[in-house]
Amino acid sequence: MTERSIRRHGRWRAAASALAIALLGGGALLVAPPANAAATTYYVDSANGNDSAAGTSPATAWKSFTPVNGHTFSGGDNILLSRGGSWTGQLSPRGSGTAGAPITISAYGAGALPKISGASVATGGAVQLQNQSWWTIQNLDVSNNSGTDNFGDPTAGTPRSGILVRNTVGNTLQRGIVIRGNVVSDVNGCFNCDGIDAHDNGGIVVDTTQLGASFDGVLIENNTVQDVGRTGIVVWDASYFTTNMTVIVQSALTSNVRIRANTVIDTDSDGILAFGTDGAVLEHNVVRGAGQRTIVPTDDNKDTVMPSSAGLWPTRGMNTLVQFNEVSGTQTHTTDGQGFDVDMGSINTRVQYNYSHDNEGGFILLMGGFSSDVVVRDNLSVNDGWGGEKGIFTFSWGVPAPVKIYNNTVYIPAGSPAKPIYCDGDAGACASTTPGQWSFTNNIIDNHGTGEYTYPGLGTNASFASNVFSGNHPVSEPADATKITADPQFVAAGTSGDGFAVADAYKLTASSPAIASGQVMTSNGLRDFFGNAVSPTAAPSRGFHEAAPPAIAPALFDPADDWSISTARSANVVLDTTGPASNMAGDTSRIKRTNNQAGWVRWDATPGKTVTLSGYFFNQQPSSLTVVALDASGGETPVATTATAAVATTNGWTKRTLTSGALPAGTRAVEVRFGPVSAWGVQIGDITIG
Repeated sequence: MTERSIRRHGRWRAAASALAIALLGGGALLVAPPANAAATTYYVDSANGNDSAAGTSPATAWKSFTPVNGHTFSGGDNILLSRGGSWTGQLSPRGSGTAGAPITISAYGAGALPKISGASVATGGAVQLQNQSWWTIQNLDVSNNSGTDNFGDPTAGTPRSGILVRNTVGNTLQRGIVIRGNVVSDVNGCFNCDGIDAHDNGGIVVDTTQLGASFDGVLIENNTVQDVGRTGIVVWDASYFTTNMTVIVQSALTSNVRIRANTVIDTDSDGILAFGTDGAVLEHNVVRGAGQRTIVPTDDNKDTVMPSSAGLWPTRGMNTLVQFNEVSGTQTHTTDGQGFDVDMGSINTRVQYNYSHDNEGGFILLMGGFSSDVVVRDNLSVNDGWGGEKGIFTFSWGVPAPVKIYNNTVYIPAGSPAKPIYCDGDAGACASTTPGQWSFTNNIIDNHGTGEYTYPGLGTNASFASNVFSGNHPVSEPADATKITADPQFVAAGTSGDGFAVADAYKLTASSPAIASGQVMTSNGLRDFFGNAVSPTAAPSRGFHEAAPPAIAPALFDPADDWSISTARSANVVLDTTGPASNMAGDTSRIKRTNNQAGWVRWDATPGKTVTLSGYFFNQQPSSLTVVALDASGGETPVATTATAAVATTNGWTKRTLTSGALPAGTRAVEVRFGPVSAWGVQIGDITIG
């Protein structure tokens, strides 16, 4: 680290710690554990503690991590570190909590967040859990810099992380990991690593190292991560397959992953990565400056060095939702450099309501290979692809078909060499006959740059309809029988910068030709980027702004026949078409779980709406289903429901209609949640949110 970067890092850590104190309110995020007679709170004070003391009060606090690491904790216990305290070494307590009584690591007292430096740790995390369940790690300031060159050029480096939670036992499932409200910085992880994939070290890491090892229930939220290598935040499950690495096995994936409301700045490589997950939700994150460093591959290391970077991306997983994120400043090194990436082995991925800007490699990379079913809608891209090597939309390794790209708004400033659409690959992957259907509909490309279009499936598998292609018109601009070439008339075209408020500049003004001239899209989410209603029957506006929303927001109806209307679900939720339909009052397709664990399904929703659903029960009560509203930051509000009297069907089954109260102000989405009761005995039929 240079003297300049050391000074910059010191200023940032002081500011980040002060911000964390203000946001956390002197420990306000510490949640009291559930009632548990055996639960104990332990205190650690680096200044005034004594390792020979009991550790069970501030007056008898331990001093170092030695007694902490030597103790086996149990459900409901708390490990509290003194604010203003500082430790060097690894915090690695033992034991597991329970679903109702997790073990919590947090802070107490007043002052700065407790600082943990892993400088003396040979490898791994400054805070590390291994083969443990039901833990919460919060309110810590963590670093892990060995003080030596560990980048991995030319000799592979040693994996290092700030916070590391790991499962190393095959065919085991760890549950209930929460990492929130921490500051993680100054981690000199390796870009080229010895013994592991280099993506799997950095700021916050939850990973598995054996086939069959996985997690269920990982929440990473409200953390600040800066100046780390290689990856900012990563959930990594290498056991996504059984025998064939090109076949994703759903039962092998880590499930119920939520990465939300984190800020990740200046990472050596990727910002946020979900690898080997089912049902992951990546939302409300900010990633700035990914791809700060790289190693250029040579003949000697080309099989191990991966020089590429992306801001936020899933891979080798299923049913991923990427929404309400802002990604900017990602750099291109040899390849990639996009803000977002739907990478190989991604099945059923939705990318919506994101703001991407100033990423050298473009807005989004769409990789073929063994990927499928991608929707990219209602996003804003400003000044992406400025490096000229890649496209705003880049296809690689063919088409992850089917791909639907619709109602996005793209602004390319004057002089930019950005390619609006680009096919990255050999002639076979970019030919007019490249297999894989994809469509490009209702988008606005306001192109004032000099880049050309190249894309797979031209004239065969690619379709263009009702787009706006304004500004410059290269010869390669796609044919579109219903396109508009006039100025879309934004409020303030050319506006750029950080923050979602920039999006207001790309709303349509009243005279825009893009208003009410688009093509009706099925399963359109019933909202635009800003939360304005979108009609399921009337012609929408083109681009990400619905400038003529219906006077009354339409109801959303999901017959539970497929997953095209819901936006996300837990890994144990499936559609059931088996059994006598008479048991379910003639309903031939329902939503249920594959096991007795809790589960959930999410839909887009707006304030004031109510949720009405058909529930089918066998020896279960309607209280086994609950409704929870989610706001823009992922905050949850339970919404009360009422149920009609049970109506007997056949074979002991009953039907009830559940209706929620009005969804509260600020609602962005709603989840219907199954309690941990009989998987077979509770099913959901059609759902209406209106």
